[in-house]
Amino acid sequence: MDNRRKSSPNYPKSPHRKTKFNTGEQKEGYRKGPYSRDKNSEDKQGFRGKSRGPKPFGKRQDRGGGTRDARRDLPPITSDDQVTDGKYRGRKILVSESPKLKPTDRRLREVFFRILYRKIRAKRFLDICAGSGTVGIDAISRGALIATMVERKIKNCALIRENLKTLGISEGHGEVIEAEVVPFLKSVMKRRRFWDVVYFAPPYDYEYEEAMELFRRGASIRPGGIFVIEHHAEMFFPENIGVLKRWKVVVEGDSAMSFYDRRN
Repeated sequence: MDNRRKSSPNYPKSPHRKTKFNTGEQKEGYRKGPYSRDKNSEDKQGFRGKSRGPKPFGKRQDRGGGTRDARRDLPPITSDDQVTDGKYRGRKILVSESPKLKPTDRRLREVFFRILYRKIRAKRFLDICAGSGTVGIDAISRGALIATMVERKIKNCALIRENLKTLGISEGHGEVIEAEVVPFLKSVMKRRRFWDVVYFAPPYDYEYEEAMELFRRGASIRPGGIFVIEHHAEMFFPENIGVLKRWKVVVEGDSAMSFYDRRN
């Protein structure tokens, strides 16, 4: 789905996985490791399989007494560089021209926001490894109080700011921070700054260990908040990671999302 996210050694040293894999095996740019998905036990681990996508809207009564499609007048969503729903639905946003960096697939975003719609409205949203800002902007469009987008590349931060300006989103609703993941997490942990929903979508070749050690201690995630990791479908993350407990895994094509609650 996303060419900027390829092979990964996954989050290491989980006590929950004992199956050994051939680490040299290649599948669609992904190198299997000890935390690759075990399809024989996926039901036990909470995998739901391929998502069916958003449910279609029904029909509603119009003023003339007839019926019409409730979404007939809404702009169609046909590409990954569009806002998928909400106030800015259908609006085009600038994305990076680099072949290694593409926006998160629109279908994956639709599934994500359908699951957490009520958890995002009027809440604080954090998008780490934001890329061009598609997920954070979608969150604002769907009613988030503020979306903070963290990205390490200067050009991508400039793209996000340009997108916010084009859509008329003020700095009070869209915050852009140029920073590496680990230094950012250490900084907000020290300052005790938290968000209600944290979305983490690093490249698939990202070394997870140091960042996950901070997340397991609750960095950036408020008590009772939600942490979501976007990753390759063949990757596996433990059910319990420190203060985090997994409650859902959704697979959409070659990508997946693992949902966690922060317990305290």
